[in-house]
Amino acid sequence: MRKSVCFVTPTYNASHHLWECYESLKEQSNPNWEWVILNDMSNDDTFEIANKIVMSEDGKRERVTVWNHDHKKFALKGIYDYLKNYNDFSEQIIAILDGDDALCNENTVDLILKEYNTNPKLEALWTAHSWDINGMNISKDLPGNINPYQYPWVSSHLKTFKVNVFKKIKKENFMDLDGNWFERGYDQALYLPILYNATDRKFLDEICYLYRINSNSLKVRDWKEKNQMDTIRLVRSRGYV
Repeated sequence: MRKSVCFVTPTYNASHHLWECYESLKEQSNPNWEWVILNDMSNDDTFEIANKIVMSEDGKRERVTVWNHDHKKFALKGIYDYLKNYNDFSEQIIAILDGDDALCNENTVDLILKEYNTNPKLEALWTAHSWDINGMNISKDLPGNINPYQYPWVSSHLKTFKVNVFKKIKKENFMDLDGNWFERGYDQALYLPILYNATDRKFLDEICYLYRINSNSLKVRDWKEKNQMDTIRLVRSRGYV
């Protein structure tokens, strides 16, 4: 039996939303969750808010952990470095929850645990989500015999997986051709190799995740989107390494 879900939250300057993210975890009907906040050199008060969250846990402080990076890693390298701490055969369930997003279904943890406990071979599970501006959802089912690298992106938020399938993946899959860790477009760079290697994978058609559209300036947004598309094109054209 899988007893808990570990939510891993890469975050940078997400102070405006981090507490709401925490509240969405506290509201879960199933309390069997842990939360790891990966603070990637934020220069706002993300660190202070994260520490207040830890202190607010009273006797349950051990279920919320804050990792403060001493240099800029971006999301993918941060997640990789954290998951290195598990042994290769761990079946701990990981869920990726960005610091400026939130869960929007109080039964999310319960739904995830039920799916993994019902099917011991399940190694990757994703859910439906809702965009904050229009309720849009792009997550759908992925046919079992399809190479995920050659199929449209349908495995968006909420992404979950077991540690042991992640441990099968060579780190080169998370890097560009020059050996640099991907900085943008990390969703597909992270999850496509997981889907490719998973013994069994499943889409759960329940809206569990609130995805916020970033409110950066158009100039910053255009730069990020260009870098994101460059990553996605390379990841998909190269396939699994």
